[in-house]
Amino acid sequence: MAPMALVLGLGNPLRGDDGIGPQVVEALLRRGLPDGVEALDAGSAGLGLLNLLDGPQRVIVIDAADVGLAPGQFVRFTPDDAHLLAAGDTTSFHQAGLTEALALARALDRPLPEIVIFGVQPASMEWGEGLSPAVEGAVTRVVEAVLQVLDVSP
Repeated sequence: MAPMALVLGLGNPLRGDDGIGPQVVEALLRRGLPDGVEALDAGSAGLGLLNLLDGPQRVIVIDAADVGLAPGQFVRFTPDDAHLLAAGDTTSFHQAGLTEALALARALDRPLPEIVIFGVQPASMEWGEGLSPAVEGAVTRVVEAVLQVLDVSP
């Protein structure tokens, strides 16, 4: 049975702040999720995301994104917003995979769940483990924002 809500953390923890998605998922799993909610480190799933979008009523995606803010700040947007932002192809470092998966779903006339994307501004995407201090400091704020979307009190 598919979860009612699925939280997907995108990113590569070996590329500095690109690991924000998996870090948020790890923090959510440590905290414990309510019934009907699952969290998954989706890495750099690309078109494989399409299969993950099949079933849940709501999907929340967390990813590093160049949104022109200070490192650690984040924005919340929808796939429609992402489509507009992706025109410049500078939004998310995995946006191409997510955008392609969404476009393929639409082309195949597959129904999509409600999707909310959190894009966190990285300080560095250089090779190396660990988040920068600014992005590490954002993990708790992103977790709280995700829980608000899930309508779960912190």
